[in-house]
Amino acid sequence: MAKKKKPIDDKQKSLFAYVDEKKEEKTKKVVKSKKKPAEDEAKKDIEKPSPEKTAEEKKSKQPEEEFIQEVDEKDAGVKEEMEHIPAEIPPEMFFKGNEEPFGLKKDAVELKDVKRESVSSKYVRYLIKNEKIVENMDRGLLLDVDYDGGENKAYCKFYDLDDDEIKIWIDTTGHEPYCLSKESKSDLENISDLVNYEGFKRFEEVEIKELLSDQDLTMTKIYGNTPLDIGGSGKNIKNILGDSGLKAWEADIRYHLNYIFDTQLISGLIYSIKNGKTYWRKYCDTHRRKHKRIHRKQRRSGIWESSNRKCEL
Repeated sequence: MAKKKKPIDDKQKSLFAYVDEKKEEKTKKVVKSKKKPAEDEAKKDIEKPSPEKTAEEKKSKQPEEEFIQEVDEKDAGVKEEMEHIPAEIPPEMFFKGNEEPFGLKKDAVELKDVKRESVSSKYVRYLIKNEKIVENMDRGLLLDVDYDGGENKAYCKFYDLDDDEIKIWIDTTGHEPYCLSKESKSDLENISDLVNYEGFKRFEEVEIKELLSDQDLTMTKIYGNTPLDIGGSGKNIKNILGDSGLKAWEADIRYHLNYIFDTQLISGLIYSIKNGKTYWRKYCDTHRRKHKRIHRKQRRSGIWESSNRKCEL
């Protein structure tokens, strides 16, 4: 059976068939939206406000206008007052400065300017010149340890618990910057670059306990003039040994940290200073002994007072 052929629609062949359909829809919508002018005029007549309503609206607007007038009058009064204010401010209203010297200028000490000097180093020089470096202190809380390049020494910062002041103590132990080598002293003496180096000071053989192997090792201590001569940038003892294929131990540790390890200082503990030397103070134990002595005397004399004293820190 042969299939029936459908009739051909000419509009489908044309590219404008879709556009023609849209135009027909628009024309229909325009026709529907048109209204009679008589109906519009009737609506306008209905929407006109009555004379009674207009009178009420005018009454409601009157208080608003009065309020606006009052605000304008106040603004005008403020403007007049501002005009009477003088343009110049009297000197009595200015802050009176205090010209009394303070800080480094308090004692009128003249310090020479040093290039690339830190504030802490300048303050240490100021304390040395005024003889304010602490040499005797009953009890002080260790706050910090640092290195001063001017004195080429480590210094400690203490908080004095008796007078509530920060005090500086400069090292008196003679600690020097150094690094370690596993080579013998005789082998290191054959390195001419090391021995002739300006920052080199001396050799010293020491025995050190190696915790990893739990063995005693004999190592050579190499002392330098400054921490930069040990492991700074440029030419130094660490790099000289590296050029010879040797390793410098503890050369990368910063000097003030090395000083803390060697002297066994602990920040936050209480120390006492006597004639320039530091001593760790077990303050709680000393107070317990002191209280026991007081209680014994009171018992012997027949006077007993219950004391609830705490250990003074």
